[in-house]
Amino acid sequence: MHRSFKKLILIQSLLMTASTAFSEPLTLQQAVSEAGRSPQVTKAEAAKDEQDWKKVEAVSAFLPSVTANINYLSNKKYALVDVNLGGNPASIEQIVPTTNYTLSARWNLFDGFASTNRYWAAQAFDESATLEFDWAKFQTDRQVMLAYYKVLAADQVKQVAEQNLKALKDHAKDVEALRKSGVSTQYDLLRTQVQFSEAEAESINADDQLANARNKLAEVLGKESEDRTPQGNLPVLNADMISKLKKSTAKKLDLLALQKKSEGMNYAASAMNRHWIPKISVFADYSFYNNKTNEFDYQDKAFRESYLIGATLSWELFNGFGSMGRSGQAAAQAMQMEQTTRMTGLKAKNDLDFWTRKYLYFISLYKSKTADIDRSTEAARLAKAGRKVGVRTNTEVLDAQADVFRSKAAQINAQIGAIEALVNIELATGEQLYSFIQ
Repeated sequence: MHRSFKKLILIQSLLMTASTAFSEPLTLQQAVSEAGRSPQVTKAEAAKDEQDWKKVEAVSAFLPSVTANINYLSNKKYALVDVNLGGNPASIEQIVPTTNYTLSARWNLFDGFASTNRYWAAQAFDESATLEFDWAKFQTDRQVMLAYYKVLAADQVKQVAEQNLKALKDHAKDVEALRKSGVSTQYDLLRTQVQFSEAEAESINADDQLANARNKLAEVLGKESEDRTPQGNLPVLNADMISKLKKSTAKKLDLLALQKKSEGMNYAASAMNRHWIPKISVFADYSFYNNKTNEFDYQDKAFRESYLIGATLSWELFNGFGSMGRSGQAAAQAMQMEQTTRMTGLKAKNDLDFWTRKYLYFISLYKSKTADIDRSTEAARLAKAGRKVGVRTNTEVLDAQADVFRSKAAQINAQIGAIEALVNIELATGEQLYSFIQ
């Protein structure tokens, strides 16, 4: 039963290895290209289109409106007007047209510059949406690159964990054989079993980290899952890449978008505050009507013409404080947006400082762990050589080998840590500092 279980695990491992080996490859350039169709970018593009149409709507306030109507009365009872004709009272019907073709035109000439401010607000919102669209593309590209490299790093850590597990299995066999011959002790065997248990847990954790990294890559790509195998190696970064970095957020597109949105809010508040100013408009109405017969054919001779041309001055004196309330709301919204913009700017500066420090730390850690790999590899070689001549124990050999694998895993984690820090620096400044696609 125990052997059958081992065989089953071996077959599953071989099948997983084969499926990984023959899975479809994924390049970084492919991933970035596919990210252009992700929900985040598509949503930002739709928001940009919405603001384009709102700008068109704002322009309509400066143009005349023309309306055409056709009215036909199928049944009617006229209202009566009582008049006195030479001492004889009479009731006369107020005849209205049975058929009436009308054409009306209205043109607002002055509304206290409310329409002008609404147009400026729409223009600012449109520019804000364009900046947010550009930011969404930049942010998604960097997120995809980071998620791509995290899958690569997780896969490399998994390979290191599997190598460590295999080495411990081999070492356990050697210790068991040496214990039977009296060279190793029970302590050596127990020590090996403890490290083997820990390595098994690390291997499971490495599998989980790889699965999580794949899920995150699928999420930023806007897909349900991602089974393709990322290709390439983790880039090796250095501290010189940010040596000339100007700690400024002036080019951060999402911050510029918020500034434009705040500007638009102020224009919108100004437009709402002009409710107390009189409004002037001109109008023209033309009617082609028939109040003689019930015919609706416009060629009928019973049809006659009428028109009106004039100007209107309207001044809303009181509407229950409704306009005042809307004006106050707009002013409060503008203040909220200004404070949101300020908070975002402060956070961007703090993020820039935080990730700059993290980047330098991971670069230093990567160099340290790279040197540790060489040192621990040499130490493991010396330990094995010392065991052969009897000056080193199996436990010392085991510890030396564990140091090698720990150093390799730490180097990979430091490398991906530096990449993550650099990407976050780019997101904090809005500038591309490194071209990951060569």
